[in-house]
Amino acid sequence: MRLAVYILLSFATLRGIAQSTFQSKLSCEAKTDYTVYGVVESKGKPLAGVAVSDGYEITQTDRQGRYYLKSKKRNGYVFVTSPGNYTYEVKDALPQLWANLKQPVGQAERHDFHLVKADHKRFSFIGLSDIHLANYYDAQQHLREKVMPVVNDAVGYIKKTYGKKNKIYTINCGDSSYDTYWVAGNYTIRDFPATLKDIRYPVPMFNVMGNHDNDPFQLEGDDVDFRAEQAFRDALGPTYYSFNIGAVHFVVMDNIIYNNKPGTTFAKVGLPGEKDFTVGFTANQMEWLRKDLELQDHSSPLVVCMHDPIYLRPKNDKQEYKHNFTDPENLKDFLKLVTTFSEIHFLDGHTHRNFTYRNDSLHIIDHNVSSICGNWWRTGFKGYDTYTIGRTRKGEKVYHEGHEQINPDGTPSGFYIFHVDGKKFTWQYQALSDPIDVQFRAFDMNEVRRYSQQSTGFADFIKAYPSRCDFRKVPDNQVWLNVWAWDPQWKVKVYEDGKEIPAKFALLENPEYVYWYNFFMTVDNDRFTSPSYNNVKHGMSFRIKCSSPTSTLDIEVTDPFGRTYRQTMKRPQAFDPNAKRKHYLGI
Repeated sequence: MRLAVYILLSFATLRGIAQSTFQSKLSCEAKTDYTVYGVVESKGKPLAGVAVSDGYEITQTDRQGRYYLKSKKRNGYVFVTSPGNYTYEVKDALPQLWANLKQPVGQAERHDFHLVKADHKRFSFIGLSDIHLANYYDAQQHLREKVMPVVNDAVGYIKKTYGKKNKIYTINCGDSSYDTYWVAGNYTIRDFPATLKDIRYPVPMFNVMGNHDNDPFQLEGDDVDFRAEQAFRDALGPTYYSFNIGAVHFVVMDNIIYNNKPGTTFAKVGLPGEKDFTVGFTANQMEWLRKDLELQDHSSPLVVCMHDPIYLRPKNDKQEYKHNFTDPENLKDFLKLVTTFSEIHFLDGHTHRNFTYRNDSLHIIDHNVSSICGNWWRTGFKGYDTYTIGRTRKGEKVYHEGHEQINPDGTPSGFYIFHVDGKKFTWQYQALSDPIDVQFRAFDMNEVRRYSQQSTGFADFIKAYPSRCDFRKVPDNQVWLNVWAWDPQWKVKVYEDGKEIPAKFALLENPEYVYWYNFFMTVDNDRFTSPSYNNVKHGMSFRIKCSSPTSTLDIEVTDPFGRTYRQTMKRPQAFDPNAKRKHYLGI
């Protein structure tokens, strides 16, 4: 029954996707042995030197704007790489950068593209990730009512700051859907384009494929990675492609190699596999990337967009990172290709954490973007749940009081705003819960300790998960500071009653996340059976030792671009995770 429902879902929303159906009036005749051909133009004028690809072969248009490909039509599409001073036509927020191939492999077919002239001397883009949509936890309601007002306000902020002519785009780093609930939640990746139309997403969105965007019904075997990507291709086109904006070359890559071994882990939600994968790039992607980068100016910046980050912070130290590829040789080959550029930015998601890693020796900056959904929309959910939380072991329903969407490292859900002036990048984090001039949150741990000592069930939580921080035993007069987008080029200064005191980087748990999520999942549900709750994803935190419980702190945090964010903390500052907080709605 579940499989039948899934099949219906798979084909319910295939209409109206943003593939290019443009037909040029410029002449272009078929040539022998070329199976895909066409014209790239702008307002009736041919564009020369524009790269066109089927994901394997790459060619460039001639002076008449004509291109020819000897395509085996493996991917089922052809796409165009926009030059820096042009952009794509857009349909329901999706750039029309590709056309679906319709004829048999040996039969020639024509596909034309229309590009739009654009001034990209300065431009901006929103970097977001992990929307994880399904009909669960009020996800789509939260997207419309709490996410979109902030996105729209961010667009207004960019225009006000950089001018109305400043072009704005979005890079979505994947996991737009949540394969676990493709059936149970009645939503697949094929539904995502309709959602963009429904919410009237305000700027063009370039999409990356995430691990949860793979078709979970395609099981281990020949070509499983390719087969599982088909739903994404149906909805959003190429799984890897490139485009230029101004002086910057953007490459979108799929670094999820899907395995999906048969198993019973997800049988309760109607899925037949384990959804497992490795991290890296397939051989055909690497060969295409080599060809693509050969056509670019390597003195310009390169932005590589993918889902799983290249680097991970294993011990939450300021500087210690390790690569995240399954095959080190694959990573080595990839870095050899990209590090020939003057400046490289990686933009990725997946971890539901927020960090920026700078590899100065390779002139790489890896921006790992925290998720839009936080902990899969659960902390913001309000009501009785029918999925994985909200029921005791006896089957009793438990009411969940909604809070903010928060990530496991304590970062409020949100996205980055990047601005590019020529070749110069700046960026700033935009939380969904706070205005952009708020970049951190401070906790008076005396009050967190008091709340925890008085909290019914906290002792049970610590007994079940002894590796977690016992807030009841925090030493006197500490303040913990969580700086959401901190990296080593930020500066943190704290003044106690006018005198500067140290703020030391430390591995600290976020009290709000503990009470908004972990506490509900364990204490309220009378479930202490998940060993994963012994592990914590610490955020970018600082420990401040104060001289008294009643001193006033002036906190100053300065980002790498000279923007300073300030907060005065009058202590004692109450801690109550259930207190109502005014949600920032972009107004």
